[in-house]
Amino acid sequence: MPNVVTTLAAGDRVGDYQILALAGSGGMGVVYRALDLKLQRTVALKFLPDELVSNESQKAQFLREARTASSLDHPNIGVIHGIEETADGRTFIVMAYYEGETLARKLMAGPLPLEHTVDIGIQMARGLAEAHSRAIVHRDIKPSNVIVTQQNVVKIVDFGLARATTNSMSTQTMSTSGTIGYMSPEQTMGKPVDQRTDIWALGIVIAEMATGRNPFQRESAPAAIVAILNEAPQLPDELPIELRGIIYHALSKDAATRYASCGEILADLETFRSHLDPVAQTTRATRTSASLRASIERASVQMLGHEARPGRKKLWLISAAAVIVAVGVLAAIPSVRNLIFGRPQQHVAVLPFENVGNDASNEAVSQGLMDTLTSRLSNLDVGQQSLWVVPASEVRRQKISDPTAARRELGATLAVKGSISRDGKDVHLTVNLIDTKNLRQIGSATLEDRAGDLASLQDEAVARLARLMHINVTAAMLHDTGGSVVPAAYEDYLSALGYMQRYDKPGNLDSALGALNKAVSTDPQFALGYAALGQAYQLKYVVDPNPKWIDEASANCKRALELDAHLPAAYVTLGRIHDDSGKYDLAAQEFQHALDLNPRDADALNGIGQSYEKANRLKEAEAAFQRAVALRNDSWDGYNALGLFYDRQGKYAQAIEQFKRASELTPDNAQVYSNLAAVYIDMSDPKVIPQAEAALMKSIQLIPSYPAYANLGILYSQEKRYQESAAATEKALQLNDKNYRVWENLAVAYERLNQQDKAANAREHELAVLEAGAKVEPKDAVLQSFLGLLYSKKGMHDEADRHLQTALALAAEDQDVLENAAEAYGRMGRQRVAVQYLNKAVARGYPMEDLRTNPAVASLLADPSFRTK
Repeated sequence: MPNVVTTLAAGDRVGDYQILALAGSGGMGVVYRALDLKLQRTVALKFLPDELVSNESQKAQFLREARTASSLDHPNIGVIHGIEETADGRTFIVMAYYEGETLARKLMAGPLPLEHTVDIGIQMARGLAEAHSRAIVHRDIKPSNVIVTQQNVVKIVDFGLARATTNSMSTQTMSTSGTIGYMSPEQTMGKPVDQRTDIWALGIVIAEMATGRNPFQRESAPAAIVAILNEAPQLPDELPIELRGIIYHALSKDAATRYASCGEILADLETFRSHLDPVAQTTRATRTSASLRASIERASVQMLGHEARPGRKKLWLISAAAVIVAVGVLAAIPSVRNLIFGRPQQHVAVLPFENVGNDASNEAVSQGLMDTLTSRLSNLDVGQQSLWVVPASEVRRQKISDPTAARRELGATLAVKGSISRDGKDVHLTVNLIDTKNLRQIGSATLEDRAGDLASLQDEAVARLARLMHINVTAAMLHDTGGSVVPAAYEDYLSALGYMQRYDKPGNLDSALGALNKAVSTDPQFALGYAALGQAYQLKYVVDPNPKWIDEASANCKRALELDAHLPAAYVTLGRIHDDSGKYDLAAQEFQHALDLNPRDADALNGIGQSYEKANRLKEAEAAFQRAVALRNDSWDGYNALGLFYDRQGKYAQAIEQFKRASELTPDNAQVYSNLAAVYIDMSDPKVIPQAEAALMKSIQLIPSYPAYANLGILYSQEKRYQESAAATEKALQLNDKNYRVWENLAVAYERLNQQDKAANAREHELAVLEAGAKVEPKDAVLQSFLGLLYSKKGMHDEADRHLQTALALAAEDQDVLENAAEAYGRMGRQRVAVQYLNKAVARGYPMEDLRTNPAVASLLADPSFRTK
C-alpha cells in the first residue's frame, strides 16, 4: 500500500478541521470524517499518497486537475470544497461528506435489483454528462468511486485524481490512468482518451451491478487486459436484451462505434426504465420494448444492396462509387421558373469529346475536357436558374454519346458535342451545340491556340456556347481555374481528370496523382489543381483505406482553399473525408458550404443528403433529396434517388411512387425497373410478387444486370422456386462475386434443394467476402451479424459471439441484426436469449412469413416464450 497518512485519530486537529473518525482507505489515499470548525459542518478529508505530490511537476498537474474538478456543481457529483496543506506540507482535499456507502460495498452483497441498477446507471450518466460538457473526463470510473447516499442519491467522487495517480496495482502510469478491469481498450494501450472512456467504464459498472460480476474479470491483470482488447464481455443470458444492447453499445472496443456521449446512453437507460413493469422489476424477467431508441452509428457501405434473408434481401443499382445520384437544391418547378424568367429552362448535356486521330497522349485530356466544360457551363447561370447542365458523371455513367440518347435518358434539350486535335503545341478545339429534339445544329465554334493554352480555349468555347444559348457571360462566370494557370499545368490537370473518371482501372489513379502533382509543381498557385489532388487522394482511400491518403487529401484541399476559398470542389472533398471518418455532421457542414457557393452542385447535394441520413437526421435528408426533385421534376434520377431513400426507410408506398415517376420519364431505363422490383420484394407481400417479377423481367430484357438477376433469385426463393433461384443467383455472381448477401442467397437456395456440397462451397465464398468486408467496413452491423451467424454454423462459438455483440452494439434495433443474432444463438444452444432476440426482431417488423420459411428458427418459433406480436 502506498505511503499515506495513517496516524490521525479522533479528536486530532488538522488546520481548521477536527478529525471525527477514519472513513476509509485505499490506493487513492486515506479518508477521514471531520468537523469543519469554522462552518460547523461535517466534511471528508482525503489525504493523498505522498508519492502523488512529492514530485513538483506531478503536484502541479494534480492541483490543476483538482481545481478544475472543483468547479463541477451537479447533484450526482461529489462536491470539492477546497485543497489544503497541513503545517508539515501534507496535501489533502476537503470534500462534502455523504452518509451512505460506496457502490463497491453495496456490490459485496451481490447483484442489485434491476430497477436499482438502472436508476444508479441513470444518475451516473447524468453526472458524467455534466462533467463532459465542461471537457472534464474522470478516467477512473469504478464502484469504489461512486457513493450511494441514504436517500439513494448517487455521488461520483475523485474527479481529477485518476490522471495523476501512479499506483501500479490499482492504476497504470501517468499516461494510462485508470483501474484495470474498468479501463477502456484505448486506455490499456496508452492512447489519448476522451469522454468515451468514461462511457466504457460506465458500461462495466452497469454490467457489474446487474450481474454481480465484472464482465472482463479474469485470474490476473494481464489476462483482464487481453480480454478487454480481444474478448466479448461475459453477460448471462438472463439479462434483458434491451439492457444487454445498452451494455454492448457502451463496451464497443472501437471508441468510434461506442456511445458518442453520455446523453445518448442516458436516453436509452431512461427508455428502458420506462418499460420496466412491476413483474420485471421483481423477477428480472425480460420484456421487449416497443420503442427503445436506436442510438447507432450507421456506416456507409460501398457495395450494392443491403438486405440479407430470403424475402428480406434487395439489391439496388447504385453508381460506381456506391452513392445516390441526386443533384441540385430547392427551386421553383420549371413551369413556375418560366413565368418568372420569361423563357424555358434549358437542359444541357456535354457529351464525350472526340479524340481526333486517336492520339493516345490526347485521350485523357479529351476525357478531362468533358468534365471541365460541364463545370464551366454550370457556373454560368447559378443565379437565374434558366440553365441546367447534366453532371458529367451521369452522362458517363449511362454511357450517353449521342444527342438522341441524351434527350431520351437525361431529358436534355441541348447537347454539346466536341473534338480535340493537336499538332505539337498547336491545339484545335471544336464545340457544337445541338437541339436534341430535331437534331438541328444551333451553332458551332472552331478554336485554335498555337501555345497549347487549353484553359484559354475553354474560356472562349464557353463564351461562344453561352451566346448561342442567349446567356450574357462575365469574367466572374468564367472564373473556374482558381486564378490564372500555366498552360502545361492545366493540361496535366485535364489529363488527371480523365484518368480519375475510371479510377477503378489499375494504374489510372496513380497516373492521375502523378499528373496532378506535376501540375501543382509546375504552377504552385494552381488552386483547382490542389483541389483535384485532394479528390484523387480521397479516391485512393476508397480503393486502399490507408489513413495516410486521408491526410494527403485533407492537406491538399486546405491548400486549395488557402489559394481560393470559393472552390466548391474542395469543400465537397472535405465533406467526403469527414463522411469516410463517420463525422457526418462535419461532412454536412462542408457540403453545405459547397452549396452556398454553388446551389446546384451535384456532388454537394448528393453528399449532404447522405450525410444527414447516416447521422439519422432523416427529415433533413429527405428534404435534400426532395430539393433535387423540385429542381428537376422532368428528370428521372432525382425521383430514383428519393425512391431509394424511402425504400431504406421502409416507406414502400412512397418509394414505389417515385420509381413509377422515374419509369414514366424513362420507360427504357433498366435500373429503375430493378429498383422498383426491389421495393416490391422488400414489402414481403405475396400480392405484389407478380409486379416484382414483371419489373425484373423488364429490367433484364432491357439490360441483363447483376442487381436484376440477384433480385430475381431472391424473388424465386420467396416463392420456394429454389432451382430457379439458384440459376438466377449464379448469373448474378458471374457478373459480380463480391457481395456476401448474394452468396448467402445462393447457399440458402442450395440448402433448400438439399445440395449440401454446393451450399458449403457458397458458404466458404460468403465467409471470405465477409471477412474481407469486415476489415474495410468494421461498422457495418448487418455484415458483422452475418459473420457471427456464419461462425455459429461452423461451431466457432467464441468468434460468433464476438461478431454478434459487435453488431448489436452498432445497431441494437435493426431487425435483420436481431434475427441473425436469434438464429445464431439458437444454433449455439442458447435458446432463451435466442427467443428474446427473435421477439425483438418481430417487434421491430421482421416478417413472420420469412421466419416460417427458415427451418433454422423452427424451434424458436415453437418456444412458449415466443410472441408473434
